[in-house]
Amino acid sequence: MTQRHPADPLANQLNQTVQHLVNQAFGKYSRDEAWSPAVNVYQLPGRLELCVDLAGVDRRELDIQVQTGRLSIRGTRRAPQPPHHPDGPMRILSMEIDYGPFRRIIAIPNEVDLEHVESSYRAGMLWIVLPLHEHGR
Repeated sequence: MTQRHPADPLANQLNQTVQHLVNQAFGKYSRDEAWSPAVNVYQLPGRLELCVDLAGVDRRELDIQVQTGRLSIRGTRRAPQPPHHPDGPMRILSMEIDYGPFRRIIAIPNEVDLEHVESSYRAGMLWIVLPLHEHGR
């Protein structure tokens, strides 16, 4: 096995490539930018149901507003960290989970009965039930 000197050109090139990839993957995020959680929308008789993936978000950090034609969900997710790690330095090798402030605005039909919208938060999923006005009202 051959040991490489720290100044080895191949090692330097590999280090630069890794640094470039890290900057490319993580450089696009800033504290001021909001990420957007994934949403599933289901149409059922008389209602729409939305499921918003908010794993790790404290329910108290959520702001949900429903208006004619629009649903707005805002909040913050803290960066996940290992529950138990030594006081020494920690190196992050991969970080794909979005964190920080988030916002999702979803267009909804004008037929949504805004007075009867309900939400629940289970197992990291925010469920929102949007009842629809009956036709002919």
